[in-house]
Amino acid sequence: MVTFLAIIHIVACLGLIGLVLIQDSKGGGVFTSQTTSNSVLGATGATSFAQTMTKVIAAVFAVTCIGLSIMSARSEKSVVDGVIPSTSTAAPVDASAPLEVEAPPATAPTE
Repeated sequence: MVTFLAIIHIVACLGLIGLVLIQDSKGGGVFTSQTTSNSVLGATGATSFAQTMTKVIAAVFAVTCIGLSIMSARSEKSVVDGVIPSTSTAAPVDASAPLEVEAPPATAPTE
């Protein structure tokens, strides 16, 4: 069910991107000419088909967002459930012991 909802969500995302790009703005849409009118009920009055479809696709997008978040919240799994704790076989380090630092090898000056 999550996979189906995720596919619908991705299709809604792509559709929303495309519809927003083709809509008329004050300067004109990306793929529209200035002389055509794409209104559903004529040149004036009603909203365009692209605007109506944008509202519908945005509602589908919102519903799929909510659905996916509810389904992921119900999941009992955690990211750290599958982690196997590592067992260290190294000898413990004594914190009170002084650190031994090796000095770099001495080099003879060259003339």
